[in-house]
Amino acid sequence: MRANPLKKASNKIDITMTSVLRPSIVEETLKSFCKNIFIDRDRYRLIINIDLVGEDVKAKEILKVCARYFNKVIHNIPREPSFPKAVIWAWSQTTADWVFHLEDDWLITRPVDIDDMLSILKSNSSISALRMYKRDMPEDRTINLFGSIYRFDTKGFFVSNNSIQFVLNPSLIRGKFIHQAIQLMVDNRNPEKQFKDGLMRELTLRWKHGIYGKPGDKALVCDIGKSSRSKMGFEKAEKGANFLVWNKKGR
Repeated sequence: MRANPLKKASNKIDITMTSVLRPSIVEETLKSFCKNIFIDRDRYRLIINIDLVGEDVKAKEILKVCARYFNKVIHNIPREPSFPKAVIWAWSQTTADWVFHLEDDWLITRPVDIDDMLSILKSNSSISALRMYKRDMPEDRTINLFGSIYRFDTKGFFVSNNSIQFVLNPSLIRGKFIHQAIQLMVDNRNPEKQFKDGLMRELTLRWKHGIYGKPGDKALVCDIGKSSRSKMGFEKAEKGANFLVWNKKGR
């Protein structure tokens, strides 16, 4: 029996990545995710924005790393670094029904079947995304994130229907949500901050949001960027949700 080409196309995934000039960090991230979740490289397309801050290397060094892991790479190298512009550009390039957002400084701690994540989203059309959690899952089947309550669904995920805590940790996101969001995003505010205010808040509240995993699971991802930034002498120009660009310390 021939495979259904429409079904195959619907399982294609665009990966959006915001990056700076840290080839070894990008290498660690892509090696980790391609080993544990992005197994079939022809299934994925990498969309990467490279901001020209970080190590004293050319952007082409980042692209060389990307080419080792993906057959299809779309890139943008803007003159001026900007985190919100990077996210907007990358999300605006997506065409797949499913988008995996991955910043350049994460590791995944164990193998994950991305088709299991896809099946959850396909079976729950009101869920915008499944986030990978950077903390251990609680045993009591409830996650409280800054007042937003996520409850465990027996199908293998936590879900909240009253949350404005849409963050850019590694997540599998519905393409429909991505394209709704970029119609409202502005390029002078941190994207995570935008999801909590105004029209973006209204959009976020229209959707449910998921966290992938079961009670008692260990953290699924970990951030490896903080120590790297400290070694390079870089800090956020604005802290937390106000972050827009990286600055060299002392400037």
